[in-house]
Amino acid sequence: GFSHFGRRDLLLGVMLRGWNATLDTDGVLRKISGKSMAWDAGALLQVPDTQCFEVSLGFAAARVQFILGITQTSYTGPGRDMNDLSRPFIEKNPPKCFVECSKATGKVHPCLVEDGVVKTGPAEAFGPLTAQVRMRYEHGCLTFSSGDHQSPPHKVPVGSYYPCVFLVEKELSLTVQLGRKRRCPHELNERLWKDRKFTDASLSCGGRNIQVHRAVLAAASPVFERMWECGMRETASTVAEIDDTTPAALESMVQFAYTVSLPEEADLGPLFQLAGKYEVEGLAEVVGQRMLAELGPGNASEWLSTVLEHADAGDQRAIALWQALYSRLLQEPALQQEVLESLLRTRSASSRAKRS
Repeated sequence: GFSHFGRRDLLLGVMLRGWNATLDTDGVLRKISGKSMAWDAGALLQVPDTQCFEVSLGFAAARVQFILGITQTSYTGPGRDMNDLSRPFIEKNPPKCFVECSKATGKVHPCLVEDGVVKTGPAEAFGPLTAQVRMRYEHGCLTFSSGDHQSPPHKVPVGSYYPCVFLVEKELSLTVQLGRKRRCPHELNERLWKDRKFTDASLSCGGRNIQVHRAVLAAASPVFERMWECGMRETASTVAEIDDTTPAALESMVQFAYTVSLPEEADLGPLFQLAGKYEVEGLAEVVGQRMLAELGPGNASEWLSTVLEHADAGDQRAIALWQALYSRLLQEPALQQEVLESLLRTRSASSRAKRS
């Protein structure tokens, strides 16, 4: 259930961006213009915390049809009106981020795009549909519910998202409420990270000691959990020696374990390696998103080499990321030039070393 939110924690919805729709001061969302029976109206909703929120949609109509979901904050919609506004959102976000709700059938189905057309998947997300639908997103976990029925939790890449709603009928009115989040666990961990009080272990790397709470790292990483639980030398001394990375990369990984966030200056290549070795939940996905967004001359060779190494080892996340990065590489000649020059310089240096 949605235990972080109660009736007194609900706020009226606020529209961050809208298309052919209005959201009034009573929190009522309506389609006010656009074509009849076209998915050309919708709203992007503002939330206090883009990493942890709940949205509730209420309706009294006997027949209702709408699409509800989340979009990564990096994509806030097309720059022009479209006959099917939902399509680019569904295409540009991870699978199963959107569902279509139909009161006529009482069913809720996940949305997908096939041959450029939005369709509903054959399997129900959950059902039956009541007079209210709720959606909750919290740090990589997305759940839909109505009444006592709830969809299984769906894992999406950890990151920041906005809720969004798309409408097809002008007659439909939806009452939008947002959950005012009580303290989520990551907020408490942020304070632990900043204050660094009552630590009970340290990670030693490159002559630098990073003070940590073993319980926090164990919760984020099964590798650290085993380290603290087993009778290893590190457990007895509460000092773990980490000698296969840089102190800055290690501290960024620990910061993510506490706060589910990375510093802007994070060194993504070593972080991707650490994510795989220590199995820190969500870290590989967030690093991958940053790599795709920040790929450019100066980092392409290192990042591509790192990801390919993990892909060749059979890491499924690395395989998917490699394919996405390779697609970017094919589209940008400057990146191709950097990778080729780096490869040739490496071969040349190797040849000179062999001759000497």
